[in-house]
Amino acid sequence: MELLFYFYTILIMIVCIAAAAVDFSAFFASHRRSFLFLAAFFVFYFADLALIFEFEYVGQNVPFSLDHFYAINLPIVRTLLAVGSLESLWLLICDFFDARNTLLLVAPAVVFVVASAAVVGLMPEGPFKQWLFYTLRQFFLIWTVAYCAWRYLREDDEVERTRMRRHITLFVIVCIFIVLIMVEDYLMIIAWTPEDATTPNLLLLYISERNFSENILAVIFAAFALRDAVEELTLRFERPPASEESGVAHHIEALLPAFAKRYGLTPREQEILALVLQGKDNQNIANELHLALGTVKTHTHNIFRKTGQASRTNLMRAFWGQ
Repeated sequence: MELLFYFYTILIMIVCIAAAAVDFSAFFASHRRSFLFLAAFFVFYFADLALIFEFEYVGQNVPFSLDHFYAINLPIVRTLLAVGSLESLWLLICDFFDARNTLLLVAPAVVFVVASAAVVGLMPEGPFKQWLFYTLRQFFLIWTVAYCAWRYLREDDEVERTRMRRHITLFVIVCIFIVLIMVEDYLMIIAWTPEDATTPNLLLLYISERNFSENILAVIFAAFALRDAVEELTLRFERPPASEESGVAHHIEALLPAFAKRYGLTPREQEILALVLQGKDNQNIANELHLALGTVKTHTHNIFRKTGQASRTNLMRAFWGQ
C-alpha cells in the first residue's frame, strides 16, 4: 500500500513540476502572463504535495490516532500554499477577461486568508473544522467559476462570447470536479469515522490530508497547460513576438500565430489581420502601416480568400472561435 501511494504522489509531483517548467518557458518565449500564472499555480501545488509527502514519510513508523486524523498540520503554511495556487488561477481568469481593478484582483485572496485564519483560530478541533478548512478552497473555486459565468452572461459582443466558449470544456470539467472534491471531503472527513488506531495505520495516514479528486483536477489542468504551452513554443520558434501586448491586442497576439499557420497567411497579412481584428478600417490600417490603400485592400481580400470568410464580422468570429 505504501509503495502505491509513494509512486502516486511522486507521479503527481512530476506532472506539476513539468507543467511549471514548460509554462515558464512559454512565458519567456511569448510574454503572455497567462503562462506565468499557470506556472505559479503548479509551483504552489507542487509545494503543497511535497508537504504532504514529507508528512507521510516521517509519520510511517509513528502511531497514528484519530486525533491526528482530524488535525490540520502546519495550518499557516498550508493556507499560504493554498492561497498561492488559488490566487494564481484567479489572476489567470482576470487576465483572460482583461480585469485590472486592484480590489478585484486581491480581494478573493484576502477573504480566503481571513476565513482560513478564523477557522484555525476560533473553531474547536474536530471533523467539521478540518472539513471547513479544506472546503474553503472549493468556495474560492466556486467564486471563480461563478465570475466566469457572470462575465459570459453579461457579455453582449458575440465575438467576445465566441472567444469565451473556446474554453467551455475546461469550465464544465472544473465545475464537475468541484462537486467531486466537496463530496469526497464530506465522505472522508464528516461521514466516515475510522476507529482509533493505537498502532501505525498507513491507510489513515495517507488519506488524512489528501483529496484524490483534487489531484486529478490538477493533472487535467497540467494536460491543458502543457498542450497550450507546447503549441505556443512551437509557434514562437517559427515567429518570435515583437513585444508584449495588452488588452485586446494581447489576446490577438496570443492566438494569431496558430490562426495564421492554419490558413497560410504571410507575415504582412498577419500584421494587417491583427489591425482588422482591432476594428480598424482599411484607411486607418494604411495610415498606420504606411501602405497604399490599394495594397491594404489587396491583402485584406487575400485574407478573406484564404480563410474562406466573406466579411470582417465572419472573420472575427472565425478567429476568436478557433
